Amino acid sequence: MKTLHLSIIVAVLTGGIVLVAIITILQEHPPMVFSTKSPVSPQNITIDYYVDMPNQITIKPFQIQIIPVQIFAPQDKPLHIKLTVTGERRDPGFSRTGNTNIPFGIWATLNKNEINLPAVSEKGISVRDNVQMTVFTYLFTTGTYKIAVLLYKDSGEGNARIITIKVD
Repeated sequence: MKTLHLSIIVAVLTGGIVLVAIITILQEHPPMVFSTKSPVSPQNITIDYYVDMPNQITIKPFQIQIIPVQIFAPQDKPLHIKLTVTGERRDPGFSRTGNTNIPFGIWATLNKNEINLPAVSEKGISVRDNVQMTVFTYLFTTGTYKIAVLLYKDSGEGNARIITIKVD
């Protein structure tokens, strides 16, 4: 019976060591991402909508944190945009490929993935909507990571706000 218990303990420890090794290797050598060029020329667009949120948060491993995200846009223009969370070095074709490139060990999502804002009579840029980003870190995750909240239109124009996540 002692041999069976010892075998189980050795198997669990070996599995844990292999798991930590795989996580470390994937963090040091993330999979390669092929990017495509956006069909929209930067000189032809004006982006007047953007995100306001904290620049940095500190979170513990295996913890969930809710981050408020404000969407600013002109009041007198209708706006239909999509939102997503991506890695700092995002693939411009992510909307076609679904590859958001979030760093391994971090899970992040928004409570809305699309916003439709009608025009109102007031002028100027103001907070037009509020969104919540939920961030979760896995158990063996430590270090500093960067992700971005990306606002974009179907035409390809968009912008992002980068947030640094320190897992301590």
